[in-house]
Amino acid sequence: MHTAYAPNKRRSLTLLAKPIAATLLCLAAASPIGAQAQSGDWNSIVAAARKEGKLLYYTGQPTPVANRIAAGFKKLYPDIAIEVVRGPSGEVLAKVDQERAAGIDGADVFLSTEVSWFTDRAREGKLLKPVGPSMRNWPPQYLQDGTVAIVGSDPFVIIYNKKLVPNPPKNYVDLLRPEFKGRLGTTELASTVLVAWYDWLEKTQGADFLGKLKAQNPRLYNGSTPLAQSVASGEIAISAFGVPTAIIPIIEQGAPMAYVVPNPGMGNLYAVAALSWSKRPNAALLLTDYIMSPEGQGLWHGRGESASPLAGIPGAIPLSTITPYDPAKYPAATVTRYRDYWSKIFK
Repeated sequence: MHTAYAPNKRRSLTLLAKPIAATLLCLAAASPIGAQAQSGDWNSIVAAARKEGKLLYYTGQPTPVANRIAAGFKKLYPDIAIEVVRGPSGEVLAKVDQERAAGIDGADVFLSTEVSWFTDRAREGKLLKPVGPSMRNWPPQYLQDGTVAIVGSDPFVIIYNKKLVPNPPKNYVDLLRPEFKGRLGTTELASTVLVAWYDWLEKTQGADFLGKLKAQNPRLYNGSTPLAQSVASGEIAISAFGVPTAIIPIIEQGAPMAYVVPNPGMGNLYAVAALSWSKRPNAALLLTDYIMSPEGQGLWHGRGESASPLAGIPGAIPLSTITPYDPAKYPAATVTRYRDYWSKIFK
């Protein structure tokens, strides 16, 4: 059992937990500690969370951001251990669903770009409503179904290696320049937001844009972090996709990288919620509230890498300046069809 947060430790996405018998599940649901999570009495929730003593935080955030959030929470609540499970949003979501279906111990709090998943679970009554002090000042337009908090956004950018690209691109069309053929990378469809991004590219750059991009012989990577690392190492010269939160920490380590914010451009949305099937619901509510707090938002967005829904966060990009995708336009059936369409182009 983990008793403290350690930034260099991660639970493997393939870790298997033991199933819990149905009778034990019923007892847990009826426990006094679980009841506190529904009471809305914040002092009682904090006390019950300390008795729970730990929580598991599943997130699609880049590692440096997840580390900052976890370290800040641990400083505020030193007697509650926090363990981070991080990966591409689609992979982490699959793990959450598997745990839920099997009735095994796992995620207490989930943060992801898969916004539609959250709204579906909220309408099923499967998420705990935020009840902490951060709710008092949370913008109502960024709380969906009274339960799902939209807590941030990353602008999508083009990354390049400054040593390998003396004439940087200004927009997505510039990626089609002859000098980038065979030296370009882009992302697999690791999440719904990436389906939306490719769809948006076709609608804004031309119906033949993806075919022309494929003709550049791009290498495919699973999300923003491996793309950023490959540009930094010189494995590829330029990436069509990236997010500043994955890039800036590598630049700060001395990598010869830079990025361009395309105009027009788009970005993602991150949603967070405490899961109703959590074995530690009170601790889950504490972390959700912390992520929504000015302190948590400052740790995440205050470096100018991403956007906050809260006004007045020093250094944060205003969320109103980013055009996010509309999750309602990408239900499961639409995503499946688009994946097939995309695979015929790129595979």
